Amino acid sequence: MSPVRFFQQVERIGMLCAVDAGPGAAPQAPEAARLCGLAAEELAALLGAGGPPVLALAVNDERLADPGLLAVLLHAHTRAASEGEPGAGGSVTALAVSLYRSRVGGDAPPFFLAPPEAVVAPAGTTPPEEAMRAALRRLLLSGVARPVLAHRR
Repeated sequence: MSPVRFFQQVERIGMLCAVDAGPGAAPQAPEAARLCGLAAEELAALLGAGGPPVLALAVNDERLADPGLLAVLLHAHTRAASEGEPGAGGSVTALAVSLYRSRVGGDAPPFFLAPPEAVVAPAGTTPPEEAMRAALRRLLLSGVARPVLAHRR
């Protein structure tokens, strides 16, 4: 069960993304703006019409200080897939989320959210969009949407 107070009074959700790549994997890493757009679309769909609006944030965005904002930090790291693993010769992109709120006297974010997701891409390509969307849905459903919606009732 997630801490109740951390998810109370969420008026908006901001999406901020960080993408990096290991040696030689940069051409196969997803583009940050595109990934953030996909994540925001998937989260908005999971929250539905009754959920808080989802907006894109920029690095050092002044809206991060808004106590009604729940910031979702999406981290993506791409590395070359090794021999013997799925996608050998291609790449693996790991996705993880963390949460942040600027609240005076507020609770800390939950220690554990959703487990990281991995998306495999064939050699010379970026991760397929449908595979990326599916991984984002799984990650954002348990790590963000469910706890936010549970505390809006």
